[in-house]
Amino acid sequence: MHDTSSSSADLHVHSKYSDRPSEWFLRRIGSPESYADPLEIYRRAQERGMDFVTISDHNCIRGALDIAHLKGTFLSSEITTYFPEDGCKLHVLVLGINEAQFRTILELRANVYDLHGYLTEEDVIASVAHPLYRVNGRMTIDHVEKLLLMFDRFEEINGVRDRHAAELIRAIFRNLTPELIAKMADRHGIEPTGPEPWKKCFTGGSDDHSGVHVGTAYTVTPYAKDVTEFLAHLRRGDHEGAGTCGGSVMMGHSVYHIAYSYYKDRFVRTNGKATILGELFKKLLEQSSEPPKRAGLGKRLRGLATGIVSGRRMQMATGLERTLVKDITELFS
Repeated sequence: MHDTSSSSADLHVHSKYSDRPSEWFLRRIGSPESYADPLEIYRRAQERGMDFVTISDHNCIRGALDIAHLKGTFLSSEITTYFPEDGCKLHVLVLGINEAQFRTILELRANVYDLHGYLTEEDVIASVAHPLYRVNGRMTIDHVEKLLLMFDRFEEINGVRDRHAAELIRAIFRNLTPELIAKMADRHGIEPTGPEPWKKCFTGGSDDHSGVHVGTAYTVTPYAKDVTEFLAHLRRGDHEGAGTCGGSVMMGHSVYHIAYSYYKDRFVRTNGKATILGELFKKLLEQSSEPPKRAGLGKRLRGLATGIVSGRRMQMATGLERTLVKDITELFS
C-alpha cells in the first residue's frame, strides 16, 4: 500500500485474452497464455493497493474493455512490433489509448519505425517492455541503440524477469549522455526523439499472466485525483518503476498456474476426473509457492516430477499425459 502523496498502477498485466503463449511448454500442451479474468485482475490490483487499473493484453484491448466501466481504469495493450530490416521482434506497451488509436496501431505494428512515428504524432504514452529480452532471439546492441534513439520510456522493473536485467537497464539507460546519443544517431541515421533524448523515463509492471502476481511490480506517480491526471503524469515522464523483479521461480509458478488452469478446463471439465497430470501440476504449484530451501527449488521440483513419472499411477496414464509429464520432468533436468 502506498502513501496518499503518490498514485500507482501495474502497467503490464495480461488476461485470458492474451491467447498466444510465448513459453514453449504452454505451446506444447496447447494452452492459452492466460486464464485470468479481467474482473478478478481488477479486484486483485485494488487489493494490492493499485490506485488505477489497466490490462495490457498482446495486440488486444478486450481485457481492458471488459473493465472499462469500472472506476480508475484505462485502455492499454502490449503491441508486438518488428524491425523491418531483419524481423527482430519487440514488445511496446501503449497506455491510455482509445479504440480508434488502437486500430491504427494494429495497422502499423509490422514496422517499428512506422509505429513509432504514429505514437509520437498522437502523443501516445509508450514504454518498451523488457527492452533487453530477446523475444525471438534477434535483439542485438544495434537494436537497443535504435530503441534508445526512438523511445524515451522503458520498462525497468518487470515482475517475471530477473533483477539482473533491471540492474543492467539501470546501469545503461540511466547513464546516457548527449555525446553517446549523438554517436548513436550518426551511426544509425535516426533522429533522436525528444528535447533531451539522453534522459529516459522508467516504468514497472508485473507482466502477470496467471492473475496471481498482479501489483507486485508497478509504476508510481505523484498523487493523481483521477485517470486523466494519472496519465498526464505518465505523459510528462513524472513517474518511476517500483515493486519487485521476478526470476525463474516466479516465472515457473506463473507457468504452472496457467497450465493447471488449462488442465482443469480441458481434462476435468471434459471427463469429470482428476488425473496424474493434474496431480503433478497441483504439487508443482504447492512446491513453487514455498520459500526455497538449501537443496534448491529446481532440485526439489525435479525430484517431485521424477517421482511421479516413475510411480505406479504412471502406468495408468494416457499417452498424452505420459508425454506431458515427461516434458515437465525434462524442464527440470
